[in-house]
Amino acid sequence: MSHINFGTISTGLTVAGHTLGSALWRNRLFLSIVLVHMFVGAVVSSLNGIPYWTLLLESLGTILLMILKFTGVFAAFFLGWRFFYAIFCAKPEKPIHWMISDTRKFLSKYVRVVDGTLCFVAIAVLANTFTCLKNMISILAPFSWDPMFAELDRMLHGGFDVWTLLWPAFGYPFVTTVINVAYHVWFVLIYVLTFVAAYDRREPERGMVYLVAFALTFIIGGNVLATLFSSVGPVYYQAFGFGGTYVEQLRNLEMLDQISPVWALDVHEILLNNFSTEGVVRGISAMPSMHVASSVLMALYAFRFSRWLGWIFTIFAVVIQIGSVHLAWHYAIDGYLGTLVALVCWYLAQFLTKIFYSGSARFQYASLAT
Repeated sequence: MSHINFGTISTGLTVAGHTLGSALWRNRLFLSIVLVHMFVGAVVSSLNGIPYWTLLLESLGTILLMILKFTGVFAAFFLGWRFFYAIFCAKPEKPIHWMISDTRKFLSKYVRVVDGTLCFVAIAVLANTFTCLKNMISILAPFSWDPMFAELDRMLHGGFDVWTLLWPAFGYPFVTTVINVAYHVWFVLIYVLTFVAAYDRREPERGMVYLVAFALTFIIGGNVLATLFSSVGPVYYQAFGFGGTYVEQLRNLEMLDQISPVWALDVHEILLNNFSTEGVVRGISAMPSMHVASSVLMALYAFRFSRWLGWIFTIFAVVIQIGSVHLAWHYAIDGYLGTLVALVCWYLAQFLTKIFYSGSARFQYASLAT
């Protein structure tokens, strides 16, 4: 009969507890922001009869499944990269043995996995709270700012609605489809970059700055400012009783859709139907543009890797700004404020990261990259 080695189990639990505790401490800045946001979201949701905790559990289940998928993709990419590195750079006598040893060396730094998973789960909590609060914007602050934003847009752009200035250059079927593709690619990129920031521990401070800036941008911009400046954007201007100012723009997009697909039109309808029927994703908010704000954050983060990558993401952010107006989602000033929020939150995140990880604590945090 086998004997249970309680000493080994105890040692294992101690190591696991120490590993988790260290991960919590290393990521305390980002996790603290997410926890405060979660507490506020839970209180506000309860006061408005929203099942916050049920939605959170569903969100965590989805994100854990996503972690498994991303881990599979990352593993395939990592093995392929290291294989080519072995063949063309390292050129070992036994490539397979070298690959096994190299992979073991990487996995030995399991702290990367613990830290990354912890942060990625925290992002799921952040996203759930953000969605709950966004869904309640019309309850907390009925939509009313659109006429003022539409007029301010015209004042800043020579008396013209901005979409009319963009139309001569971008109002072509194929061009509009390409812009719409970029708008959809945003959903992929935002997940990929948050995954990289969570799991890439070569320069831990770099990832922490992005994660903190990401959280602050969505909390301040997507929840606080979006509620204070409650608005629906050009696409729903008529539907919410503000007049027919943007009917021509939507009609023109529908004409283009007959030639080349403009998927934004379908999303317009789905979101409005969800809002009317209280679907799961029903939050409508225009000011500020979180598409633009997060795209600016991605560009700033990309510059931390290389200049050329930063400029690629900068061009992408410009395309998103144009697309946000051209596809009738936003007024131009929504993107301008989104950009400002992203920049402020980025530099605030840098400042907070330096404070939290200064001196010996910062050295200990950075030592994970070695």
